[in-house]
Formats: sequence, structure tokens, C-alpha cells
Amino acid sequence: MNPKLQIDHVVVAVRNLADASRNYRALGFNVVAGGAHGHAPTRNALIVFLDGSFIELIEWSAHSPSDRWQHILEADGEGLVDFAVSTQDLAGLLVRAQSHTIQMAGPIDGSRRTVDGFDLRWRVGWPASRELPFACCDMTPRAARVPDGDIRLHPNGVTGIDAIWVAVVDARASLGRYQQLFETEGACYPEAATFGVCMGVVDFGATEVVLISSEAGAMTVVATHVRNYVARRGQGPSVLVLCSPAQLNPINIDVADACGVALRLCADREPPPSYLNTTLRD
Repeated sequence: MNPKLQIDHVVVAVRNLADASRNYRALGFNVVAGGAHGHAPTRNALIVFLDGSFIELIEWSAHSPSDRWQHILEADGEGLVDFAVSTQDLAGLLVRAQSHTIQMAGPIDGSRRTVDGFDLRWRVGWPASRELPFACCDMTPRAARVPDGDIRLHPNGVTGIDAIWVAVVDARASLGRYQQLFETEGACYPEAATFGVCMGVVDFGATEVVLISSEAGAMTVVATHVRNYVARRGQGPSVLVLCSPAQLNPINIDVADACGVALRLCADREPPPSYLNTTLRD
């Protein structure tokens, strides 16, 4: 894996930030106010983990016709809408995207004023498809954007993001694009075919990105779920697996309690095919 790359955060679109924050606090997360963005009519709250990654809860104060996250929220409801990698070399990433004919716009400026009045600035590389994460390069210190300290300690014991599942049209093709863009190794799980899906995994250090697509003609519960998810929300993140060392028995959180997010807590990394049937159900 490119040592300059790591999973930065996942984005959860919500209708009401105060309600969403209460819901996640009820699940044992420490939720802190983020602030208002300067590039969009949005504000956010953060759930920051010990591994430096975080969940961003985001709401809109006005309609934004060109905002694909808001479009998903309005069309299909709350839930995961995107995820990001953090990079120190955005220019290099954009050059690699162009060389491999991967559509990625950028650099695009972003900003947020924190509740303490500090103006954060960053630049992003924005892929045309949400099968790939967007890339974030901080122009102000990352420590100001992603706070440290006791806010990273959560009553439920979660310490980081173990895996992000991404529903795609063709997991094999998507895996190839990840390898090209991020210069990383990847692997497929042949045993996933038993469930009527193709599954590839990309290693981002502390976090795995699990790419999953339905096989042509497969009518299993899992394949149908993946196919329906892509039809409703498009390619993009579909399941979030969090590391909770105290959670000896893995549990799935009801999506209604997590603002539409399929959320799984586990103590140790599990082979993704081992919990396909319990995680991907309509």
C-alpha cells in the first residue's frame, strides 16, 4: 500500500443532525459538533476514533441540485453516501487517475469553520464514480480537522474502522481500478461465489475496503441485496464494520438505529465471506 494513503472518513447523510447525533450517542458513540462548510450549505458532526479515522454525519440547510450526496438522501433516505482517503500527494494521485483513464476531478477546494471559529481548508480529488473514495489533502493541519484527545474514546469501546464494504457493478473491474489508482495489492475471495457474488478486498492498513458485486443471474439473498442496493443508491459504500475489542461476539446494529447505516461491531477482523448472510439482507 502507498504509505501516504489511509482511510480518512466515511460520510453519512442525515436529515436532522441533532437527531442523528442523539441516535449515535445512544449507541455508545462520542459525537462532537464539527461546524459549517464554506463550499456547500451543510454542517456536520464527527465521531472520531483512536486510529484517526472518523464518521462524518452531515445535514443540509438548503437544496443543492448538483450535490450527489443530497440526491441520494432525497431519493433513498439516510445512510452511507461516500468515503475518503487522506493523501499528502493529491497531485500525484490525479496524474495516476488520468494515466489510467479514471475520471477524477480536482483539485477542488473545500472548507469548514469549526465551532471554535477556526477556518479549515483542504483540497479533494473527486472521482466520477463512488465505487472509489474521494481523496482529501489538508491545507491546514489535519489535527484541527480531526480532533484528538478524549473525544476519541467511546463508551461502546469502538477504536476504529475495520472494513468498508462497497457495493459495485463489477468487483473484479473495480479491484483493478483500485490497484491502478492507489498502487496497492488486492485479492478476491473465490468462496463468495457460493453466495452468488464476487468479492474483492483492498488493504488500506488498519482498514479493508471490501468490493462486492452480484454475479449475473444469481438470485441468492445476498446477490439480490447487492443488486437492489446499487439500483437504489448507485455504486458506493454499503456496510461499515467497526473494531470494538470488547465486543467478543460480533453484532449487527439495526439500520433504523444508525440512520440507515448497516453497522457491524467486532473485536477481531473477520473474513468477509464468513458474515455475508448475516449482514447483507433486505
